[in-house]
Amino acid sequence: MMKDFILADRFLQSCIDLPEDLRRKIVSRLRALARDPRDRRLGVARVEGSGSILSLPVDEDYRIFFRREKQATILLSVAGLVSNFGMNADLIVIAPVDALEKLLVEEKYLLLAKHLLTVPAATTDLQFRIAEIEEVVRAHLPPEARRFPNWWANQKTGKRSQAFAWMAAGWLVSEIDVDADLVKFSRQNVEPGGEG
Repeated sequence: MMKDFILADRFLQSCIDLPEDLRRKIVSRLRALARDPRDRRLGVARVEGSGSILSLPVDEDYRIFFRREKQATILLSVAGLVSNFGMNADLIVIAPVDALEKLLVEEKYLLLAKHLLTVPAATTDLQFRIAEIEEVVRAHLPPEARRFPNWWANQKTGKRSQAFAWMAAGWLVSEIDVDADLVKFSRQNVEPGGEG
């Protein structure tokens, strides 16, 4: 049984706007792959002419593209059969299937990830008031977000869905001032092959 996946920088962007039922199928297929990566019934196939890229069917129209390196499975993108979505990507974050499910299916912090993905690449730092983040997610954050800096901790395990959302989008919380109601984000500087 495989423990976690590694998300390439384009994976989240490739599936964030897909319909909820399709995102549920993606999570279901990833769970099946994590349970038994060698199960032939999954339909995993090598992408012709790509060398190391594999594809896992989600349904008749969409596939999950990934590659295996040593003990890691790197999720590259989700694309339609006729898509030209890029396959070269830098690694950004370790992604347990449960964390992917919380983000893609439960959706609580999906809008935050989506917002952060739209920030121009030249922008390296962002600052938000907590109320602005609530506007982005269209919901109130829990009271702990205003009282405890630890709520904003960058956590790679995916157990905190809010941290997984900003980290999967390529950002880290660099500073939190609960008294001033301010959160500062910095873009992750990731070396190819790093974990973010």
